[in-house]
Amino acid sequence: MTSRGELDRKFIAAVERLGRALRFARQQIATTHKISLLQLQVIELLAAVGSRRVGELASELDVTQPTVSDALAALEQKGVLQRERDASDGRATVVVLSGSGLALAKKLATELDPLLDARRATDDDEQAMALRMLLEEIRRLQVDGVITVNRSCLTCRHYRPPNRPDTGHCRFLDVQLADRDLRVDCSDHLAP
Repeated sequence: MTSRGELDRKFIAAVERLGRALRFARQQIATTHKISLLQLQVIELLAAVGSRRVGELASELDVTQPTVSDALAALEQKGVLQRERDASDGRATVVVLSGSGLALAKKLATELDPLLDARRATDDDEQAMALRMLLEEIRRLQVDGVITVNRSCLTCRHYRPPNRPDTGHCRFLDVQLADRDLRVDCSDHLAP
């Protein structure tokens, strides 16, 4: 019989194996486009959120500000992104994708789509339950200080946990959220 500690180790080993496979596939795509894996992550993040300050990017990608600054300088030199004044603070600047950056982001997303094909063999309900379980694990890791930025529903002030299995509520959007509707990275997230 498998003990709880042994089960925990198996869980982490399985997630780690998935992570390595995804990282390898993403690295190959990045190399094809002559960008680094970090640059690919920056492009994906900016495509998803629109704009970010340099410090915010560093926090979200769990790298130092000088490291992300180097990646941004290379992308800026390639014409993939540009800096603009922050609308909320005219003294600060934000980084946004340029037109060619948006086109590259779309192309990268298309090339990453085959990574999702393996998921299609999984039942939708099982997938939704796994999503909730992974978000719970991410929340625990954030509480323990291992993960610094987490904008998922489970850590949002707007989110109300389910009063019945698999359906929570978002007060901001005023909608019921089944497990399949939980957001991993919500632009409307409000930290507790």
